[in-house]
Amino acid sequence: MVFQIILNYIAGFIMGWVLEWGYRSFVAKKHLKPLFINTQMYALSTVGLYLIYILQIHLAIKIILILALTTGIEFIIGYTYLITKKVRLWDYAAERFNFKGIVCLRFSLYWFLLSLIYYYLIIPRLI
Repeated sequence: MVFQIILNYIAGFIMGWVLEWGYRSFVAKKHLKPLFINTQMYALSTVGLYLIYILQIHLAIKIILILALTTGIEFIIGYTYLITKKVRLWDYAAERFNFKGIVCLRFSLYWFLLSLIYYYLIIPRLI
């Protein structure tokens, strides 16, 4: 199990770096290297997804846990960084249904969909 956790962490870190680099570079129309803390968010999320994957619980509960996990990690990292370093890693203040500009419904749904792809297509291949 420890090996699986490490494997999912590394996979999440690499995929997170690629996603973050691609998205930020596309929006800025220039190459922008992701911050280490942002890629940690993806790595922690994939470890959490793996732990949810191995639980023997009802599908509806898994779906709620996946949504809460991804949004929760995004909020905790974003809020902690804002409070401790006074740096806003991302700003969703202009988005509808946002909370403190740190999380919003639109991106929570994006992370949820990406998490389902990871959950159903990648985790089974890593096990």
